[in-house]
Amino acid sequence: MATSRNDAQDRDSHDSDALEHLADELGHDADAFTPDVESTPRDLPGRRPGAALASEARPTTGPAAVLLDIGTSRRDGFTHVLWVSHLAESLLGPQGYDELRDTVGTTAGVRNVEWEGADHLHVDAPDRDHEELLRDARAAVAELLD
Repeated sequence: MATSRNDAQDRDSHDSDALEHLADELGHDADAFTPDVESTPRDLPGRRPGAALASEARPTTGPAAVLLDIGTSRRDGFTHVLWVSHLAESLLGPQGYDELRDTVGTTAGVRNVEWEGADHLHVDAPDRDHEELLRDARAAVAELLD
């Protein structure tokens, strides 16, 4: 019985040594994968933390009332996502709402547009800045409102 206990302790010791060696080896090259904290932006450009919680008046008409905001898409094959107001159909009318996807697709640099639910338009426009794309998409929506 004493022999099997010693064998188990030897195996545990060997396993611990192997794990320690692995951790040491992984640590040697880790610096190459560590992000440079100073080069990482703290906030999204043009954004103020807590702005969505502020009691600012939001537009109730016009393109800014239809396309509320823009972000980075996490969907494969897309670079941006437009947040579409739940009031978009009532602001644009049924026909304008049906044309919204195609209208955003005519914006310069846009390769593809796809709905996610009723309030997210994923956009593939890899060469476009977020703020510029939002501005141009709103300009396209303004034509639907006329």
